[in-house]
Formats: sequence, structure tokens, C-alpha cells
Amino acid sequence: MSVDSIGPARRRTFTPYVLLYLLAATLAGAYLVFLGVRPDLIAMWKSKPDQTQTALVETQRTVERALADIDPLKQGVGEVKADLASFKAGLDEAAERDRILMEKLETLERLAAEKAAAAAKPAKTATAPAKKPAAATTIETGSIETKKPAAAAKPPEVGVLLATGPSLDALRLSWSILNDRASDTVRSLHPRYVVSGKDNERTYGLVAGPLPTIADAKAVCKVMSDRGMACEVSQFRGNSF
Repeated sequence: MSVDSIGPARRRTFTPYVLLYLLAATLAGAYLVFLGVRPDLIAMWKSKPDQTQTALVETQRTVERALADIDPLKQGVGEVKADLASFKAGLDEAAERDRILMEKLETLERLAAEKAAAAAKPAKTATAPAKKPAAATTIETGSIETKKPAAAAKPPEVGVLLATGPSLDALRLSWSILNDRASDTVRSLHPRYVVSGKDNERTYGLVAGPLPTIADAKAVCKVMSDRGMACEVSQFRGNSF
């Protein structure tokens, strides 16, 4: 009976792990050779800035510039608000003055109407017995001049406040628009302007008139209000354009 001899198995030299190590060693050697031959390229690649970081820096600069531009806008908005507040205060003062004047004018018109009504009533004649005229003695005297009664103060003229603006040019434009939209109402009126407020905060008002009575001015304002335009009874004063 023969016995087969069994020897040790032969191991494979180039296993996958060995091949992987050889590939890594080859790449490392190639990198070292490339680094020795062209070191300038490696330095240039390392010194190239990151595009993401550059974009972030540029975005931050843009935001800072935008914030710097917003600050003057905020300041300008604050100044506009202050101007509007002073403009509104000037309008309120002018409206209050006109209201007081209109109340005085209404009082004067009412008193004049009462006096006219009283004068229109027939005077009652007295029924006393007639007496014989006594013999009048003629007395020669010098001529005496009779003083004429002082004329009553003329009441202020009535007008309507139709518009306000920051300048005379704005009032002229408003007057032209009113003549186009309500020519039948303002055609017979004369425009004037009034100024209120300080030097840097002046407000110009457009006053039209004159009108005979406050009732006529209220009628004009009613027509203008029905057409969607501003109107307020006021004293007819100011300067011509």
C-alpha cells in the first residue's frame, strides 16, 4: 500500500492587498517626482483662494454697503415726517384762524340783518293832539356844520380755501386743475395766496373769491365736495398770483 506525500501549500505572492499597497506606493512616488520637477505648480495651487470664501467676503461687503445706503434714507424719511408734521400744524393754525374770523363775520351779518329788519317795520305814529305853533322868534346864528356819522366798519370779504401746497407753482397748478374740473363754479372767482409758517416750513394756501355771504361760500364748498375736491369757507385775503 503506497502512501501519497502531502506537502505544504504554496502561497500566492500578488494578493489584492499587495497590489493595493504597490499602487499606493507608485502614486506616492509619482507625487514626489512631480513635486521635485514642478514645485511652482504646487505652490500656485496652494496659494489659489477658495471661491466660496471669496463669495462670502464679497456678499458681506455688499450687505455693508447696502446698510450704509439705508442710513441716509432713514434720515430723509425722518425729515419728511417732521416737515409733514409742521405742515399739518400750520394748516390747523390757519383753519382755526379762519374759523374764528367766520364766526365774527356771521355775527356781523346777523346783526346787520336784524337792523335791516327793524328799519323795514313801519313806524308807529303818535296820536297826540296837535298844538298851535307858537310864534317863533327868529335868531340869527352863524352857520354850524353838522358832523356826518362815522361809516360802519366794512366786514371782511368771504372766500373759499381750495388747496394748499409747498410753493406758488403748486398753487398755480392746482388752480389750473380746478378751472378744468369745475370751471362753472370757479370761473367768476379770483385766486389769491396766503402764507403761513416759518421761513423753512412755509405753507401756501389757495383762496378764491370774493363771495357775497358765508351762505354763498358754503354753497360753493358743497358743489366742490360733491365733486371730490377739497373746500373750506375762509376769509378772502392774501396776494394775487
